[in-house]
Amino acid sequence: MILLLLSAFFCWLIFRELRNPYREKGLFSLGYMLTLAVLAVVSALPAYSTWRLETDLSEKASIIADTPNVKVRCNSILQTMLGGKAVSSPAGTAYYDTNEIFFESGWCKNFKQYLRDPVNATREQLFSMHIFTHEVMHIRGERNEQKTDCQAIQRNHTVGQLLGIEESIARRNAKIYYFEQYPRHPYFHAECKPGGALDEGLTDSIWG
Repeated sequence: MILLLLSAFFCWLIFRELRNPYREKGLFSLGYMLTLAVLAVVSALPAYSTWRLETDLSEKASIIADTPNVKVRCNSILQTMLGGKAVSSPAGTAYYDTNEIFFESGWCKNFKQYLRDPVNATREQLFSMHIFTHEVMHIRGERNEQKTDCQAIQRNHTVGQLLGIEESIARRNAKIYYFEQYPRHPYFHAECKPGGALDEGLTDSIWG
């Protein structure tokens, strides 16, 4: 939000320069406006990148949840302070009534980095992938947190593929999360395993 306002400010300075009847439009003026234009573009790039991520995730979330018009949003601290939808968990929240998913800004950044380089994913980036699948499972209809988390566990690899990650890498990362991080998660359930009470018997489950 701040960077967008800064970009708009640079654009306003360019407009003011163009409208200034007392300024001779020489090389200095052209150089000044070119510098402002570069600053405006650089300031707007992060917001554009976030918008592209939100658009892509919204489209994929609608497919996964089999629910039209799911909206995924990346909250910034400023947006939350100004009245945006709150993220009630430390990472993400699904609003069932409006089919909206909101992420804390740091986790959107982690997810963006994960999609850019899934081969060298960090623990935080692997968790960001899981957060997305977990919240989409909520939109899909499940309310119980442990069941929701296990549903996400069984689909992280297929969701990753839908987001453009190569199959073997998506499966490997999903297994790393399941075996190394999931057992320490607050939503861990001992029956989230092959043949367990939470096993959905999917034809392409992570443990299939």
